[in-house]
Amino acid sequence: MTALDVEQDASAYRRTMRDLLRQELFDPRLRDDLSLREYMDLTIDRMKAIFREGLVDNDMWMGQSREHAFRSMCEVMGLTGAFDFALTSTITDHLIAGSALFNHGTPEQVARYHDEITRMHQVYAFCCTEIGGGTNLREIRTTVSWNRAEQSLTLDTPTDAACKFWIGNIKHAATVGMVLARLVIDGEDVGHHWFRVPLRSEENGPPLPGITILSCDPKGGIQANQVGGARFTGVRLPREALMGRYSRIDAGGRFSSTLPDVGARFVKSIETFVQERIFPLSAGARAAELAAHLTWRFAGHRETRSTPTRRVLLDEPLFLDRLYPVQLRCLALRLLERAVVRGVERDWHTDSGRKNMHLLTATGKCGSWLVLDVLAACREMCGSQGFHCHNQIVTLRTDFEVNVTFAGDNSVMAYQVARTALRSDRFASRPPGTLPERVEKELTETWRSRPGGSFTHAEAVTLVHARMLDLILSEYDADPQVPQQIMDDLVADFAAHRLQEPHRPVSADREKTGLLAELLAPLPELVTAPMVDDGYLTELTSPARAVGIPLPAQRAVGTPLPAHGAAGIPLPAQGR
Repeated sequence: MTALDVEQDASAYRRTMRDLLRQELFDPRLRDDLSLREYMDLTIDRMKAIFREGLVDNDMWMGQSREHAFRSMCEVMGLTGAFDFALTSTITDHLIAGSALFNHGTPEQVARYHDEITRMHQVYAFCCTEIGGGTNLREIRTTVSWNRAEQSLTLDTPTDAACKFWIGNIKHAATVGMVLARLVIDGEDVGHHWFRVPLRSEENGPPLPGITILSCDPKGGIQANQVGGARFTGVRLPREALMGRYSRIDAGGRFSSTLPDVGARFVKSIETFVQERIFPLSAGARAAELAAHLTWRFAGHRETRSTPTRRVLLDEPLFLDRLYPVQLRCLALRLLERAVVRGVERDWHTDSGRKNMHLLTATGKCGSWLVLDVLAACREMCGSQGFHCHNQIVTLRTDFEVNVTFAGDNSVMAYQVARTALRSDRFASRPPGTLPERVEKELTETWRSRPGGSFTHAEAVTLVHARMLDLILSEYDADPQVPQQIMDDLVADFAAHRLQEPHRPVSADREKTGLLAELLAPLPELVTAPMVDDGYLTELTSPARAVGIPLPAQRAVGTPLPAHGAAGIPLPAQGR
């Protein structure tokens, strides 16, 4: 497809997503009115609606039949993240489970289960992480043993530490799990393999015999994501449960593999993670843009002085000094996301490209640190209104907290990028030409001078931010979106706050903040916060006016409030 075709395709997906967001099913206030279980069920229904519209499915991943729509899928995942990150997480859990089957199943297995994944006839769970190991997947303990006498496989959780944990969709809805486990043949561990495991006979039904579903609630955020755990005790599986693209057990019980050893099988087993690392970045970039937009709108009408001349927050230089760097970081996230998506599209189809793609997506994944910085700053700039759930920002901040450890802990990602930079000198044949390149060269030369080539956590974090800025500058060169002055300000902000480099101060004004506000404006359907115009004053105080009686005199300290509130209004129920 041409670039024009891709853009037209993306526009069509965007229009369909906007239509969905206008439906009652996507009313954002429902999350505040429903019980937690109802909110979880609603999120599954929303996911199915998105799949029905063809906005997201595993055929859109790179290497699949509709890979031309990969960029559009990333955009849809970004929009769902700004709407409700629990929805993005729920969709991601199904997608990465489907990806495990698509990438590790035989052509016959993929054909057999294709429609139930892409059309969501079954809800899938991704049973990979174990409670005792977290992201250390090399040391997983779950086993699947070949029972020669019965010509079947047996799935077991041998210890408490081996319980699969933080598994999305599994608590109530998932009917199928893709389980990563060690395959044991006649007592010999032959390495990591994927298995398709039925979990329930029907959605929301009881687990099948031998499967115990555990709860991971209460969580700190993404409440509607049905995160849980699983323990498997003597679960019998047919031979065909083993995903057979690289390994197989024949009718005589003989094991064979096209991969030479357990190390190669481990590496191949986790390749499925690479593409999904983009989703936290896409969702985070859109969430940051939404929060910055809400803050800008609020600041445009929130009065700081009414006489002799009306002034609002946007008239205050000190407020602009806070807002403008936040907008610059949103711009950085947008450019970083585009650079990563472009790189994945470029690199997927070659072996050397896929090796580079791991570092590319690891770098992009670390952009979730920037997202949290933006959300925290926006929450503060909006004061108490930023702390009201209906005004969206505090909810985004709470939900996106988990983003730094989703799809690979950011610190681990930074270490991997740093180790690769240490081993391969990008500047052996040319001098560094930009600020991020100079930072990388200085850091890696320092590491090479140390015994064993060691680096600190802080140094690895600095290097991965230098790689981010390198990608951001490359994307800007390919597609300039703002005047050079604003891009220079972005680099200055990045240098001072991410690279520990002395740099000039960034100067803010109404013109630059207005330009970025227009560029970074979210879909109108995503903007539901009352505080975006001064009507929020009416909305939040209308119950007192409706009663039609004056507010009571100030009560003495220590005097309890009446049971029906200060103006005869029933107090809200406690708890949820």
